[in-house]
Amino acid sequence: MFLNISLVSFLFIPNSFSYSEEINSKYGESPTIDGYINISTQEWNTAKKIQVLLNDLPINLWVMNNDEYLYISVQLDLEPAAHNSSEFVGVKLSNTTSENSDDFMDAKILQFSNISGGKFQYFDLYINDSIYINDTLSSGHGAAKLEGITSTYEFSIPINEINKSNEDAILEHGKTSAFMIIYGVSPYYPSGVRKSIIILINIEPISTKTPQFINAALFFLVIIIFCILGVFYSFYIYKIFRLKDKIERIKR
Repeated sequence: MFLNISLVSFLFIPNSFSYSEEINSKYGESPTIDGYINISTQEWNTAKKIQVLLNDLPINLWVMNNDEYLYISVQLDLEPAAHNSSEFVGVKLSNTTSENSDDFMDAKILQFSNISGGKFQYFDLYINDSIYINDTLSSGHGAAKLEGITSTYEFSIPINEINKSNEDAILEHGKTSAFMIIYGVSPYYPSGVRKSIIILINIEPISTKTPQFINAALFFLVIIIFCILGVFYSFYIYKIFRLKDKIERIKR
């Protein structure tokens, strides 16, 4: 669905927040973080996908995790004139399930500097009294891309990461954390934020499933064992018939 929203209208929308969705993350293989959802490789097929509203702006949201990372993809459609050259999408994190905006102390932001040229930067920031400060060590990864009217923002955020500097929120398997998805049109935080929604994500526990390559190895091992048993059984039957022939010749 195309949105008839002009760039000028975005510039005068005040900061506002939507509350709140709860999402159960799905366990799956790592997608490629390149700003492109590749349908042919089905890389996001195991993710939980929902559509939510950033105030009046609908976005598609994918959420999944594995043992090491939480993966979030945000995709939105805007008329070409409504895409700002320096638009951004960010994910703010909290150590709790609180929806209080003051409790979000960590931010991962994908910031375009030239959206038509595909130039973007990934920022890992901590928030101190509403001031966004670059982390001492950047954590996580991200990529963004504009194709036609669709812009896609992909994030990988570490789970159970050791946080020596207290600059990052700590995510844990089997736990629920509050996240704020933000959208803005200029590289100034938080003044550039125009739309947002708070979501609760239930991070899937560590998988107890046997990895696929182990299942495949076990399958082939079973086949080999049955083949060997089949050879021995055939040899056994052959020896029985040979013995039977010998006994009949002796009787004659």
